[in-house]
Amino acid sequence: MAMQQMMGASSSAMPLKKFDVFISFRGEDTRRNFTSHLYDAVSNKVITFKDDNELEKGDEISSALIKAIEESYASIVIFSKEYASSKWGLNELIKILECKKDQGQIVIPIFYEIDPSHVRNQTGSYRKAFAKHKKDLKHSKDKLKKWKDALTEAANLAGWHSQNYRIESNFIKDIVEDVLKKLNHRHPFEVNKELLGIEEKYEETKSLLKIGSNDVRTLALWGMGGIGKTTLAKDLYAKLCSQFERHCFLENVREESSRYGLNVVRNKLFSTLLELRLDATYVETPIFMRRLACEKSFIVLDDVATLEQAENLNINNNCLGPGSRVIVTTRDKQVCSEFDECEIYEVKELDEYESLQLFCLNAFGEKRPKVGYEKLSESAIGYCRGNPLALKVLGTNFRTKSKQAWESELEKLKKIPNRRIHDVLKLSFDDLDHTQQDIFLDIACFFSMMHQWYEDRDTCRDDLICLLDACNFFAASGIEVLINKALITCKDFNCIDIHNLLQEMGQEIVKQESPKNPGRRSRLYDPEEIYDLLKYNKGTEVVEAMVFDSYKVENLHLSSDSFKGMTNLRYLQIRNTCFERKSSNVYLPDGLGWLSDKLRYLSWDVFPLESLPSTFCFERLVQLIMCKSKLKKLWDGIQKLDNLKFIMLNDSKDLVEVPDLSGAPNIEVVSLSYCESLCQLHPSILNAPKLGELHLNGCINLESLKTTTHSKSLYKIDLTGCSSLIEFSVTSDEMVWLSLSGTAIHELASSIWHNSKLTHLFLRKCQKLNIVGKKLSNDPGVMPLKKLDLSGCTQIDTLNLWHILDGLQYLKHLHLKECCNIEALPDNIQEKSMMENLILDECKKLKSLPKLPASLQKLTAINSTYLNTDSIQQTMLENMLHKLHTKSIQDRSNDFYEISFIPGGQVPREFDFHTTETSIVIPPIPKFGLSAFIFCIILSEGLNVSYNGVYCTIYERGKQVQKCYVGGRVTLISDHVMLSCQYVNDELVELGSESGDDHYNLSFEFKYYVDEDDGEFWSTKGIKGCGIFPVYDLKLRLELDGRIIGRDEIVELQSSAQVFYEFDQHLKLDIEELQYREVGVEIRGSNDENDQQQRK
Repeated sequence: MAMQQMMGASSSAMPLKKFDVFISFRGEDTRRNFTSHLYDAVSNKVITFKDDNELEKGDEISSALIKAIEESYASIVIFSKEYASSKWGLNELIKILECKKDQGQIVIPIFYEIDPSHVRNQTGSYRKAFAKHKKDLKHSKDKLKKWKDALTEAANLAGWHSQNYRIESNFIKDIVEDVLKKLNHRHPFEVNKELLGIEEKYEETKSLLKIGSNDVRTLALWGMGGIGKTTLAKDLYAKLCSQFERHCFLENVREESSRYGLNVVRNKLFSTLLELRLDATYVETPIFMRRLACEKSFIVLDDVATLEQAENLNINNNCLGPGSRVIVTTRDKQVCSEFDECEIYEVKELDEYESLQLFCLNAFGEKRPKVGYEKLSESAIGYCRGNPLALKVLGTNFRTKSKQAWESELEKLKKIPNRRIHDVLKLSFDDLDHTQQDIFLDIACFFSMMHQWYEDRDTCRDDLICLLDACNFFAASGIEVLINKALITCKDFNCIDIHNLLQEMGQEIVKQESPKNPGRRSRLYDPEEIYDLLKYNKGTEVVEAMVFDSYKVENLHLSSDSFKGMTNLRYLQIRNTCFERKSSNVYLPDGLGWLSDKLRYLSWDVFPLESLPSTFCFERLVQLIMCKSKLKKLWDGIQKLDNLKFIMLNDSKDLVEVPDLSGAPNIEVVSLSYCESLCQLHPSILNAPKLGELHLNGCINLESLKTTTHSKSLYKIDLTGCSSLIEFSVTSDEMVWLSLSGTAIHELASSIWHNSKLTHLFLRKCQKLNIVGKKLSNDPGVMPLKKLDLSGCTQIDTLNLWHILDGLQYLKHLHLKECCNIEALPDNIQEKSMMENLILDECKKLKSLPKLPASLQKLTAINSTYLNTDSIQQTMLENMLHKLHTKSIQDRSNDFYEISFIPGGQVPREFDFHTTETSIVIPPIPKFGLSAFIFCIILSEGLNVSYNGVYCTIYERGKQVQKCYVGGRVTLISDHVMLSCQYVNDELVELGSESGDDHYNLSFEFKYYVDEDDGEFWSTKGIKGCGIFPVYDLKLRLELDGRIIGRDEIVELQSSAQVFYEFDQHLKLDIEELQYREVGVEIRGSNDENDQQQRK
């Protein structure tokens, strides 16, 4: 994507000029008073030119003055009483206005003790001056006219009038602020021509600073090392400091404090602010502090690393003048707590496009890769993951090198990180205490590697804290410190992530513990090094963690004492990430004689032994994971397992028994999925006082799960696919999720009523289940069930279903797929006012439906071919419109959609725009109030788009603006009608506002994605037609009519043609254009090949 964007990239740089401001004035009038005072004030802020010659030589201005005007970004013209008497000054003015026209020079007129109308109309003293010029220039009327025109033009510009001020110093102060503001707006200072991706960050931070308000504000720029905090701070300082009376950029606080001490750095801050010598003493005297409190200051404290440094440099807000601003750059969010009301801005990584530009600038001297280096450049930016420092360092390092050298360097980076990048990042690590460093190294070298073979390296924060606390690492506070120092991040779902550069930094730290001998390192993760270490028994007491992917090495035959030397091993994971390989390539021909008694985490996929020796001491073990193992049992007898919280033995096909876990009082999760030989569960498991989850799905020989103990903690049980299970009776105060799908139970025990918090109940394919005359709740309204899946329950009919639904007032999702004995839905379904999804697929006897609840969002009746669907389509259309019209703008999402998928072969008559083609071009429709579209697609008998989706692509004047998921996963035995709705997205709204027209010119294209053995492609085969129903914002339309509607009022279905008519009446548009939109008019599909090709 970045490479495609790169092709159109271009840049332009503003030419540099010698002066910021040129001052034009009449010397005799103002040189020694106002002009000198103004010059002093302006030149103190920017580079200013003022002609210091006391005498004007001749009428024409010198070439030096012409060049000075041309080399200035702005000109200040001081109109005084005698300004017009100077031919020199008038010629300067002409030149200044020429530069304004040709170069965009800023011109600011100052009317000093002169009425602007005298300048504009050449009256008063200006009339006298021109009378004199007329005598001197009898033969140059053209010159006089140019001077007059110049005066008139300049006087009409926005300027400053001295008569509006009583005090001249205030007059000068406001002029200077105006000059600086205009210069900063027109000519933003560039710290570095290679600044990329910073403009958006600059605007975001500038808005947070709220320049112009009189309160004192502090803003912290926070992020990982090398992410661009200092660069952003420099950009802000360069562009904004001129607006402040005092300013200081204190760079490298961490380094300077370490080298010279805190007092020297603080003295430097105050000396710079107060414009004193750096070696000045007594800089914080009361008189100096009063000066600071009266003047507006701009301070940047760069790379503040510790609370002590922050405390040392923090100037109380009361000691800074109104409007002062302080910016702090730091890697440690905790530092911000030292500053009053400090707002934090996280500086984030560059995106892919910006990363490629920055890398290429440093590698090639231009913003795109050289031909032949595209893939290598993509690899480099992938390694850097948006870190500007890394992008610059690698780009510079690769410059002038051959492709072969590039490939070698990129390969080297997988083993050895770049030293310069490593040293910068390691500063944050060095600030940690001992346990915090251990936590970071565990994450970088073990936990992140555990998940590296999947899509991400995320680790659940709670699991991490649990394991780290078992190692006495004070994990909750330690992880918070790492997050505050931007060494790790906490993402959605409370998952911990680490930037790959920081991960490599941590791994390099561990590698340096013993560069030549992996057996003397604390953490091991390299498969080849671990293979060698285990094969030759090189492990030592130094090793604390090992994560071994055996997929990348040859078969490994271990001796029984391969782990004997690793007495301090805390974490061990052995797995094979080749999912095609079902057997392990790690063998224990002589058994396993020893494992560390300090293990907290043991994960060994395809463990080759039938049991673990009972001599093992797992007292400190927190998690035990042995999936796809050869285990028949774990051990004999009872183990002391006070710390064990998690057991997973999934897919251990030979497992016949689970040991007594009464010695594991803290067990929370037991997962035995697909342990097909397991016939019974030890009673100690269900009696465990903290057990929360029990996964037994796929245990096909399990016949009974019963207990008389009422659990206080169990909230999830999964028995899906336990096909021999005929008895179930488990209750819990906390049970919210229960699946008995695919079991052989005949009836639900009355004990299910005691699960008072149950919200999800799955009874799919319980073909022997009979609920004749039974309720799921013995007290209407008590059971808070939200999702009920009865798909494939062949014993259920209409009467049974009535009893089941009675009392389930909170039900949102009801699945009745393949319930082949249901002929009609019971009437009480309309009472389910919270119902959102109703699945009636493959209900072959279903003929009719009662009135459905207005809350319904999704209705599918795929292949329920006896169903009369005309009234259903009308109901679902009304429901869709009701939702669209009553949903608040804040609640709307581009991901929101409702769907109806039922047998049928016609587009509903309410759709004004329809066709028998797969795409449609509709007439222009009003933009005002357009909020959504309802789509209709006719899919033909025999169509199979299983596991893929039907999509609609929307074009505005040929440009793709929106792509919507409509539906999918269908194999049809008759024609079907699919209805779906989608909100209009921002891109269409923005494009419409840019065009300036009052109407959209839209086209729509429907197709579905096919993934078959012979390839992947988009297809339209089997789509027999489509229709479009534009939906307009009801509230806007009713406001135009002068009416108000309540949110709960039912919306009467109108044709879209009528809506368009009403809108155009209000907008005073041409009604004749809408006449062809009458109901039933068919719009031809787009068949033009060129048009179709262009859209693809």
